[in-house]
Amino acid sequence: MAGRRVLDLGALCAQRPHGLAASLAARLCASYGAEVVRPVPEGGEPLAQAAPLLPGGGSALDRFLNLGKHAGTATGHFDVAIGDGEALAAHASEVPVKARISVFGPGEDGPMSELGLLALSGLLGIVGEAEGPPARLAGHQAAYAAGLAACTGILAALRAGGEEVVDVSLLDVATWLNWKVAAGVLVLGSSPVRGGARADWYTVPAKDGHVALVYQEKDWPGLRRAVGDPRLDDARFDTASGRRKHRADFLAILGPWFAARTRAEVTSAAQANRVPVGPVKWPAELLTDAQNQARGFLGPDGTPALPISWNGRRVTPETAHAA
Repeated sequence: MAGRRVLDLGALCAQRPHGLAASLAARLCASYGAEVVRPVPEGGEPLAQAAPLLPGGGSALDRFLNLGKHAGTATGHFDVAIGDGEALAAHASEVPVKARISVFGPGEDGPMSELGLLALSGLLGIVGEAEGPPARLAGHQAAYAAGLAACTGILAALRAGGEEVVDVSLLDVATWLNWKVAAGVLVLGSSPVRGGARADWYTVPAKDGHVALVYQEKDWPGLRRAVGDPRLDDARFDTASGRRKHRADFLAILGPWFAARTRAEVTSAAQANRVPVGPVKWPAELLTDAQNQARGFLGPDGTPALPISWNGRRVTPETAHAA
């Protein structure tokens, strides 16, 4: 997108999910080399005091979403504008490519929160433990996925070379993320449920945290070898349905083996037997994670690069403009 000018109207969106989605789409455009201008309302940048706040002041969300942009007015020529319908109508009527963020699609936008989006999409209904209430996903997953969808549409519109309006429905995106629920009903006759007694996968306590035990039927022999407890040879545990039916007894055998080992020890034993476990890491641990360091994914301040690279080179707003 080098040489393109993008008008980021995320700060002028009336609702937070729209603003976050527009802001992320524009942030991606900046990473691809575009010059991104972000007008702010009279009260200042709405993300400036958004949690989480940094120890030295300012907002981590502001730093992340506005990386590579500069403040300005909605004047001059722009190739792309991103915002909700009202902001686009007021500030970008002449911009050839517009990405319009809404809840349900073009038309009047009722008030909506990110929690409401997750609820309407069905995602909220399958997250959490069966014994408890539905649980929301952490962060801004629905809004950010909508921002990615908007950026994808923008790139396609620019490639087409004409005047385009890219419409992104926040609810469409959240439902798309959760596509398996409806498909499961149609194909299998049932839909996923929140965890609990019917779950085949577990988050198991280890000596220094937790490990996500996620395995398929083909991995069962490897898991049995890794744990090495003869009680797992019981015929009750030979099938997934049997392990599910006797879940309490199954976990009573697995639990002490995991609890006696660190996450690293569990991972090493699992990998040796080709069992796909995942140690649950705290956010602070990502800063020293060997994978992230080897990939050069996190910057010195913890800000991530784009999760893609070209010819082995990470793309950031700085390298995109330099190129």
